[in-house]
Amino acid sequence: MGIRKAKKEDLDDIKRMDDISLKAVHSFGYFKRNLNNTIVAVKEKRIVGYFMFRNEIAMNLVIHPDYRKTGVGKMLVKEAMKKEKRLVSRTREENINAIEFLRHLGFKYKRKIENYYKNGDNAIEMEWKKT
Repeated sequence: MGIRKAKKEDLDDIKRMDDISLKAVHSFGYFKRNLNNTIVAVKEKRIVGYFMFRNEIAMNLVIHPDYRKTGVGKMLVKEAMKKEKRLVSRTREENINAIEFLRHLGFKYKRKIENYYKNGDNAIEMEWKKT
């Protein structure tokens, strides 16, 4: 498995994975605009996950359902940690798996943000700092 910067030809796979994995609906243009802020995990020429981050903000971490709990997410976040001094992540309050995943990687609880998402869901903000 390898980690690399996302390429233009990855956009369809990234969008498709996002559509089956997240509650939020992102446009193709959203991914195109953020291509330079995205890294992908590739296994046997197949994109199995992506991590989008910009200016220390973790925007999206999505792993294909067939590859969850295999270390792909950890690999992607650790790659971003090499490039950044600090990362901030916001995730839905009810997404306990994501919160535990981040805690395991060294992220600390920062705050709860009421009505953060368009549907009214709350977010938990967590932060990691390089020591």
